[in-house]
Amino acid sequence: MPKIDSGLAAARRALIPLLVCALALVTGPATSFRDAAAPLHVARSATARGWLPVIPAPPTGEITEAAQESSRCADPSGTWLGMRWRNELRWRVNERTIPAYLGDRTAVVDTLRSAATTVDTGRNDCGLPENLGIQESYAGKTDHRAGVTADGGCGERDGHNAVSFGRLNQGLLAVTCIWWYGGKENGRSVEADILIDDTEGLFFLSVPPGCGSRWDLEGTITHEFGHAFGLGHVAFAEHGSLTMTDGLPDCSTAYRGLGLGDYLTLKQQYGTN
Repeated sequence: MPKIDSGLAAARRALIPLLVCALALVTGPATSFRDAAAPLHVARSATARGWLPVIPAPPTGEITEAAQESSRCADPSGTWLGMRWRNELRWRVNERTIPAYLGDRTAVVDTLRSAATTVDTGRNDCGLPENLGIQESYAGKTDHRAGVTADGGCGERDGHNAVSFGRLNQGLLAVTCIWWYGGKENGRSVEADILIDDTEGLFFLSVPPGCGSRWDLEGTITHEFGHAFGLGHVAFAEHGSLTMTDGLPDCSTAYRGLGLGDYLTLKQQYGTN
């Protein structure tokens, strides 16, 4: 199963002062912003795949899904990266980069939008109110590409929140980079980019027959948008049913909604009473 790199890298630059933070994903990443005179930071988070042997199992078996749902709504764990959005996150998709194997581009964009909406509203599997105070919107197409390098590093900030597909080194599903101002305790996010690996056959929109070594695009990007809004990783060994786990099993659609810990951590930072 893919494992998400929990490492955070930070670098200071002298020009404007700026702090950048990047995360490479098998599931996602983040960064934050405080004010124009403050240092800008970048964070990176990555989701990895493929170094563990794939053990054949029913991709959507009823018992597996039931057990997953039960633990998702009993585990309150979560971690916070330290930076959040103070205004609306308006993001765009570079549709020209969508791999042909995924089929209709509109369906792919709808899947990405659904993932963002899950984090935006707090859509969850536990019957909790969907009233998180997060603001995001899909702003349409763009020619910009995510500022993420093939090895999962962060490139230059360009003022656009872009989601695109492209080459990532083997072992990575997706990488999110976030730029923010301020400290890690109360940072202000100003830009977030997500790069999704375009390897043929890596993702699916619905579970294919005989699924093996393929990953759910919606669940992966839900995890990534979790990073974009400030969620960190929890360890798969103890919290493997949560969407922000650092391990993402293949052929599972169980991560499309938020688990209890994912939801509570967001609500603490953004939520309305």
